[in-house]
Amino acid sequence: MKNTIIGILFFLCVHNIYAHREKTYYLQGKVGETELAIKIDEYGNDCVASYFTQNDLYNHLLEGVILENGQINLISKYWDPVKKQNITKDSVQLIEKEKNVWTGTWTYENKEKIAFSLKPIDIEKLNHPYFEAIKKYEVDPFTAYRTKDVKFKKGKKQKISKGACIRKMTDPVTGISFFRIINSRKYKIQADSINNKLIANHLKMINTKYSCVYLGSNGEYSIDYEVTFLNQDFISFTTNTNRSCFGIKGSNATEYHTFKLIDGIAPKLEDLFWFGEQPQPQLSSGEYKWMQYRYKVFGPKILEILTSLYPEKINPTEAIKCNYNSVKAWQFPIWKLTTKGLYLESKTLTNKKCDDTYWSIIPFENLKSFTNPNYNFTK
Repeated sequence: MKNTIIGILFFLCVHNIYAHREKTYYLQGKVGETELAIKIDEYGNDCVASYFTQNDLYNHLLEGVILENGQINLISKYWDPVKKQNITKDSVQLIEKEKNVWTGTWTYENKEKIAFSLKPIDIEKLNHPYFEAIKKYEVDPFTAYRTKDVKFKKGKKQKISKGACIRKMTDPVTGISFFRIINSRKYKIQADSINNKLIANHLKMINTKYSCVYLGSNGEYSIDYEVTFLNQDFISFTTNTNRSCFGIKGSNATEYHTFKLIDGIAPKLEDLFWFGEQPQPQLSSGEYKWMQYRYKVFGPKILEILTSLYPEKINPTEAIKCNYNSVKAWQFPIWKLTTKGLYLESKTLTNKKCDDTYWSIIPFENLKSFTNPNYNFTK
């Protein structure tokens, strides 16, 4: 039988499904000489807490209850294979005595008790090296506190397109790498805003590593990236994430990301390419008019273009297993920009092995008459 971490994970899963998280507290202070930060999530009368110390940035988990007087009682356990029972490792009693002042008692396995006090984490006072990024892109106080001493190491530069370069940056402690865009005034790439977005994402990745790997050894989290497009207006990149949190069966995820350089906002595909009549209406993803556009205009037009470009892939004989010659396969693709053009990944709904349509790239030249006039992808 594994230690109590499995029970806590089950608790988290159940409450994510059946309960609404009412409030989250982000607190920091000292227990004896140990500086720590703790995050407490309320689920009705139940709660789950994560904490780390200045000497051990990996998550330690606690679970507990909230009493009628507002006191929070938390415990952590481990399984003793000799006694064949759960042993309480730490227990914590904590209450907000006055606004923003929390006091309590920390009891260790050896019964030693230490009184302590905590206060909310104030990111304004952390002297965080990337304060602008954490403020603008909503990095939570727990992550901000955990990464307040991060020092990224510069890696190699990589040229993506004419005048467009990125640089690899690595956190040497966790080994998590991501990238930054190098400003280029010659080619009008001003990347300060998007780099703050990338920094914020990098900090969140580091926090995920510490949250996913239990006590520094049990579990794994890693992420790789590939930048597929970069010009003066947009960046597209792919991330591949592998995780096996707390040693539980792992999972892999591939995601496509596209952002505007000027503000770090992710555009909709309709912001870049429009196949309907003018003037173009303002559509929100998922609404009725957007769905009708995707069904009646977008899907048929994409199939028409791909059929002219890749007849050997779309013809009925070759496409019978994957239904690439069906409008439905192209109504709701996931997408990214590449140096060769717009990549659309089919969602066939019949065979997931068909989703990775590596060939389905529409060159920007073929999209000129459908491209937002504010952007030029063929420079």
